[in-house]
Amino acid sequence: MIRWDLPFVLALVVPLCAGLRARGNIMTFDDLAVGTVFGMAAGQSPDDVVYEQDGIRMSVDQLVVSGVQGFLTAEVGGRYGSFFDSNPLDLNNISVRLDFRHLGFAITEVSLDFLELGPLSNFAVNDDTLYQLSSLREIPFNVAPGVHAQVDGNTIKLDGAIDEVLIGGQELAIDNILAIPEPATLLLLALGGVALCRKRAR
Repeated sequence: MIRWDLPFVLALVVPLCAGLRARGNIMTFDDLAVGTVFGMAAGQSPDDVVYEQDGIRMSVDQLVVSGVQGFLTAEVGGRYGSFFDSNPLDLNNISVRLDFRHLGFAITEVSLDFLELGPLSNFAVNDDTLYQLSSLREIPFNVAPGVHAQVDGNTIKLDGAIDEVLIGGQELAIDNILAIPEPATLLLLALGGVALCRKRAR
């Protein structure tokens, strides 16, 4: 018989938490055909939900440039596909909104890879301040109340309570959008796994 004492439970929980944290939920666009388009070319309108992967929902939105709103096309693969290991989403004068509120747990870390070749990009977190930036490397550290941003090479990293992220550009590609649950949620998920193992053992 298995002894379900504290050391044994911790030996199970710690690796489970590490595995869940390492994985998170991810959007890569790899399940879509290269050349799939969203936005005006697909007959879609701003705020339309156009794609969902691993519980992350994506809608299309306008790109704001000096007060002027644009809405063209996002394409899987597109002009910058060769710069990524997987198929990116090429944003051509359009923004996308990444919604994490339907995952069933709170998100406290988000990261995404990008390639920026155009003159202006948009960025916002939790529908707060919309930043119009000449480079995404100019994203402020305090990007939204309770949320901090850091740009490491070609990766944007966010920490805090994150419900959604808006990102757009004139010549911009994004990929590998990773959402990681808060530590308390990870612990509950891991304990649930241990409880299931214990039930099966009985």
